[in-house]
Amino acid sequence: MKKLALLLFAFTFTSLLAEAQISAGVNMFSSNTFVTIGSNPDKPLFGEGRISTGSDIDLELMGGYNLVQKEDVNFYLGMALGVWDNRRDHDFYVGIPFGLLVKPFGGSKNLGLVLEAAPIFPSDYSSYFRAGFGFKYTFR
Repeated sequence: MKKLALLLFAFTFTSLLAEAQISAGVNMFSSNTFVTIGSNPDKPLFGEGRISTGSDIDLELMGGYNLVQKEDVNFYLGMALGVWDNRRDHDFYVGIPFGLLVKPFGGSKNLGLVLEAAPIFPSDYSSYFRAGFGFKYTFR
């Protein structure tokens, strides 16, 4: 199972690097903190690979679509597939993230503040709702 999760993460990471512009960030959610690598979030469709930095290891792949796209704010809706390893067993989950990418730092359109929430539907446990914020930098 770990090999499959690592292979999926490596494939996503490699495919995201093939894009001309990539983004990197940190998201601090109510359930975990994630380090992210993704494609350009200013495109209509974008993707992201996430890995948690807590005591348990979570890997997550998220694809998003910008419903509203302005110069200084994007509103997106997406689908996330993830797996976590809590040292006893592995569990898969599906999430439906929605959020805002706000670029409030006038001179720098590369740096943005992420506000995201998502209902999470695990395969073996009860569902929950996570929310949080983060920072994202797009390399152009």
